[in-house]
Amino acid sequence: MKEKNEIKLIYLDHRGVKWVYFIFQGLIVLTMIGSIISIIINPHDIENQISHIFLCVIAILLFNIPLLLKTKYKVYIPRIIQVGALIFIYCHFVLGEIFRLYDYSMFFDKILHTTSGIALTIFGFSVINLLNRNSQTYLKLTPFLVAFFSFCFSLALALLWEVFEFVVDSLFEENMQRWQVTQEQLDAKAYDLGRFGLKDTMYDMIVATIGSTIVSIVGYISLKTKNDILNRVMFRRFVDFEQAIEDAKKVGDERMVKTLLRARDIQNQRMKSQKAKKKEAKKIA
Repeated sequence: MKEKNEIKLIYLDHRGVKWVYFIFQGLIVLTMIGSIISIIINPHDIENQISHIFLCVIAILLFNIPLLLKTKYKVYIPRIIQVGALIFIYCHFVLGEIFRLYDYSMFFDKILHTTSGIALTIFGFSVINLLNRNSQTYLKLTPFLVAFFSFCFSLALALLWEVFEFVVDSLFEENMQRWQVTQEQLDAKAYDLGRFGLKDTMYDMIVATIGSTIVSIVGYISLKTKNDILNRVMFRRFVDFEQAIEDAKKVGDERMVKTLLRARDIQNQRMKSQKAKKKEAKKIA
């Protein structure tokens, strides 16, 4: 009976999430293949192409972190967060770093940093939620403290990212913080000489703060009014169906209750089908 009720979180994934995963991972693999072909055709650009291959490998590894969280740690990730994370990873590593869209559009860079502020704050709320559901580390915090922690958590990670950019630029002479400028930029804004990298870093932190502030306010209101808006985007740990359905009912997430019931039916049907096939195989043997 226990085996029957244990959740396989892959059954909770929407078909659209799987399509997004395969499409973007396929595009990353094609980009990697293109870089390998470029090395063969033009060996003089080998250093740049190896860097592209390395970025593609990192992107593929990050693409599979949600799968690891679901299969090993039973962490449920809402579909909107999964899709958003996959798009973000592709935009940053492929469009931004490999195809250098960061160099052509400041707007593109700031959208991603705003999105990261939003996503990291949601993750901060999820950390508190996961700790509260662990009987050994129960935290009884007011809505304000939960929102404030999530806000600080997001900005701390945003700051660490800027430190990472600085280290990469310093060691490998990259241009993640936009300190390398063209002659046209110097001619147009000579008075800003030496401030291009500083402005890029500060704008990144400002837009991340704006995104984090919005989510923190929404999260605070949601917790204060016991609204289920926040529950729909938070990570949760699901071990068995009965407990997961009970938790979803407690927070009033009817959509999740329906999803869990549907997933339970699908999983039970597949388990029955597998058992029937095994019995037939034994009879034949």
